[in-house]
Amino acid sequence: MAWRRRLRWLERGALIIGLLCLGLWSVAHLRSWAFQSAESRKLRTASREAGPALGRIEIPRLGIRAVVVEGTDARTLELAVGHIASTASPGKPGNCGLAGHRDTFFSGLGGAREGDLVCFSTPERTYTYEVEWCRVVEPDRVDTLDPTPIPSLTLVTCYPFAFVGRAPQRFVVRARQVQTPEVPVLAHASARLALPDLMAASRPRR
Repeated sequence: MAWRRRLRWLERGALIIGLLCLGLWSVAHLRSWAFQSAESRKLRTASREAGPALGRIEIPRLGIRAVVVEGTDARTLELAVGHIASTASPGKPGNCGLAGHRDTFFSGLGGAREGDLVCFSTPERTYTYEVEWCRVVEPDRVDTLDPTPIPSLTLVTCYPFAFVGRAPQRFVVRARQVQTPEVPVLAHASARLALPDLMAASRPRR
């Protein structure tokens, strides 16, 4: 009988631990969803309200869409894709590096292949890139983030994708800019809307 009581306690303990883990995952998922929704809304409307988002990355064929913010610390990567601070800004000469978790925003990145289009949109410009190669590398292969002669985009996530625990390798996707940056209609509209404010500010007060 004693072993049965112990078994029941073990079952209850496992259930409680499972519920706690599910609760923590749900809270993190909801926080990430709320952040992505709020920042995407600001980007879509070219909002002048200050926000941490640098832009939004999209890989249409893979269904990847995520807001990008500065930094790659644990807190940042829970909420968004992170811009690697030591790399170039999107559309600028050099190599722009972005990092994301393999089980959230970059979960589908393993399906990337040569020729896939990658878009990086900001309130001012949309930059289009084309995937050149995908590689599995060791974590110390930081040379994949070295500057490039043409504007490039490098996406980094952990590998293998289904690995449980701290993944031992990195999956890297390199894309090069292939089109002249497009200016979204919203950027023009935002500039027009700002003119009355400037004019009003210049009027003398009565």
